[in-house]
Amino acid sequence: MRRNLKNLWIVTELFPPDETSTAYILGEIANAFVNKYQVKVICGPEIYDKRKPLDKDNKFRIDPNIEVLRVSGVDGDKNTTKGKSLSFLMMSYRLLKQAKERIRKDDKVLMVTNPAPLVLLMSRLKRKVGFELNILVHDVFPENTIPAGIKLPAYGCFKRLFDKAYSQADRLIVLGRDMKAVMQDKISSFSGNSEIAIIENWADIDGIQPRPFPGGKIVLEYAGNIGRVQGLNRVIEQLPDGVEFHLYGTGAMEQKLREMKQPNVFFHGPYFRSQQNEVLAACDIAVVTLQEGMYGLGVPSKTYNILASGRPVMFLGPKESEIDLLVREKGIGYCGWPETWNKEELAQMGKRARELAVRDYSKEIILNKFLNLI
Repeated sequence: MRRNLKNLWIVTELFPPDETSTAYILGEIANAFVNKYQVKVICGPEIYDKRKPLDKDNKFRIDPNIEVLRVSGVDGDKNTTKGKSLSFLMMSYRLLKQAKERIRKDDKVLMVTNPAPLVLLMSRLKRKVGFELNILVHDVFPENTIPAGIKLPAYGCFKRLFDKAYSQADRLIVLGRDMKAVMQDKISSFSGNSEIAIIENWADIDGIQPRPFPGGKIVLEYAGNIGRVQGLNRVIEQLPDGVEFHLYGTGAMEQKLREMKQPNVFFHGPYFRSQQNEVLAACDIAVVTLQEGMYGLGVPSKTYNILASGRPVMFLGPKESEIDLLVREKGIGYCGWPETWNKEELAQMGKRARELAVRDYSKEIILNKFLNLI
């Protein structure tokens, strides 16, 4: 009976058992589609960063009906712009080669925007073959190079190439209202008829349950990549007296933040996905950052699991961006630093956050949006 199902190809560098957020999201999407399509995946190697240990408690599994075809990885220093660019190009061409050999006119394709060159290559392949192309927009290139401080030669030419490539897709799936506005502007100069749909990230309302708030001082928490664009040094510099700031994760800025030697700042190191509930329960409020200049270029996925944990959000980022709108409209935290800290108020915000996660952002609700769209 499954032989009568249409093919849905998922084309991505990252896919489980890799434990990055993109891999996890695409793995769940793939599992959701097995009863509707014959799901086939063209992806990179099993582990993106071999330096990170696998989570032994990770219970996520790919449905055995899904066919997974992996291409070899790219060895190189991904911490340099040159090394990362070369890696993106080589991986894109390896994924494209397999796509050219296997994807046919009547097939459907779902791809993600990383690595960026793959957007150009798959758009061109779509024009030649005629399959249905759906692009899940996690990153907006080349606009995202500007806030990252990367000087891209011939930026205008790159932008026009990518704008045209996006306009050739049948459907663009974006993460928020600000991203939809940016993508509408990108494709407006071209004659393509791309549909733009908003499908947010989901909250793990089953795996993450609210726990009692900690006692004592107000605990502000950041969990995730401690990188250059998060602006965590400014959080430490503005930290009020009587508030502790706890950081979970690692990254390029960790050592510099440690060297600030702020007595109310604590570093806990990296954590596994299976530890999220414990980590998120250790605070009164969780900080989510988005660098200025990132309006419409990304939506921090961590926000939705914070809501699931029954904790409010302190958002530091562009006004009118998706998380800024969400926090203000739903009363689930602060946009910027509050004038006062009140544990009772935080608890009420956390209660509203959990209710919102269950009502609007459960995995079932969000995955059904994908199923109804593609």
